[in-house]
Amino acid sequence: MARCVIDPDPVLTADDIIRGGACISGTHARLLRLRSKVAAAMPASTIKEMIPENEHAYVDRAAGLDGYGYGYGYGYGDGDGDGDGDGYGDGDGDGDGYGDGYGYGSQ
Repeated sequence: MARCVIDPDPVLTADDIIRGGACISGTHARLLRLRSKVAAAMPASTIKEMIPENEHAYVDRAAGLDGYGYGYGYGYGDGDGDGDGDGYGDGDGDGDGYGDGYGYGSQ
């Protein structure tokens, strides 16, 4: 079975952080203040070291490390099998019948 592996420290851009929920103006202001230390893309752990802890959720969300997400999958399976068993049952039915009869009587 194929498994999805999540990078524990993905490289992110400012655009990723904004898509993670941070406002554009706040992200821009933070980048201006830190411009001498910021690269175009940086590991999430490095970004979190540069910002206040109350803003770490934006980085976690952008990195897909916050426990929320969505996905799509496709699968195919094939199999063979055999078996045996016991059972019981009851039911109702209709039918036609025929027969011979005799009778007696008095007058």
